[in-house]
Amino acid sequence: MEPIAPRTADGPYVIAWNDLALEVDARTGGRVTALRLGGRNLLTDPSVDPGNFGSTFWTSPQSAWGWPPVPEIDHAPYRASIAGRSIVMRSAHSASLGVEVEKIVSADRTRGAILFEYRIHNLGQAPLQTAPWQITRVAPGGLTFYPSGQGSYAPSNLSVVDEGGATWFAYDKSKITDHQKLFADGREGWIAHVDREALLLKVFPVVPRAAHAPGEAQIELYANPAHTYIEVEVQGAYQTVPPAAALVWRVVWLVRHLPADLPARVGSAALLAHVRALVAADTAATLAG
Repeated sequence: MEPIAPRTADGPYVIAWNDLALEVDARTGGRVTALRLGGRNLLTDPSVDPGNFGSTFWTSPQSAWGWPPVPEIDHAPYRASIAGRSIVMRSAHSASLGVEVEKIVSADRTRGAILFEYRIHNLGQAPLQTAPWQITRVAPGGLTFYPSGQGSYAPSNLSVVDEGGATWFAYDKSKITDHQKLFADGREGWIAHVDREALLLKVFPVVPRAAHAPGEAQIELYANPAHTYIEVEVQGAYQTVPPAAALVWRVVWLVRHLPADLPARVGSAALLAHVRALVAADTAATLAG
């Protein structure tokens, strides 16, 4: 393992190596405000939507807080510091949820991985039932896919294609006529998004359908009617958190240049094999320590 020291740059924290740079802003909910590969930001910025941009974190289910997102968790300032080779951020206390959220962000050059650890601290007097939820907003277009599990669930209204053991969402502006979302199950613990020559791959613990939060799903995709962004979302298990305890959840991002000769299209067996090989290699590197 070769951790990378974070630095600050005009406010945001930055973790960078080779031609990859991650920017995290504690002043804006501790969210990821940029993910740059070869200088190009793969995430949306505030010019697209001043409230819904970058990669954020919520507690699940949404029925516990409605809309808009809880300020203390989503976009209010976090207390932040650099601890060793990690960015450590903690939210203010959300009185409405009875929690504080902690985010620990680091990177491993050996694995070529960005590591997220989320902790939902129960500050209430009673047990809390909740699940962790990472929401990542990318530009419309591209191809998003994951290994098919038990299918999709109501109220899904986003059109996808099941082919070759995977579920594929190829963005088509003409088919996005409203707020459209997919609630789905995946069986290998990863979801990938291809944007031109860039691949963003999220790896996370598999969650059985019985452990999905009520009205939610392990994998969710959203396309907005203004055709300005897509949300690539993953959730952890819905569980009980005792008072004074914390739910801990980890997500890994692998960001890679896509080989020029690899077909980025629905049903591509070569693309699917490539992503599975990346996941397997990272798993092996993790076990090797």
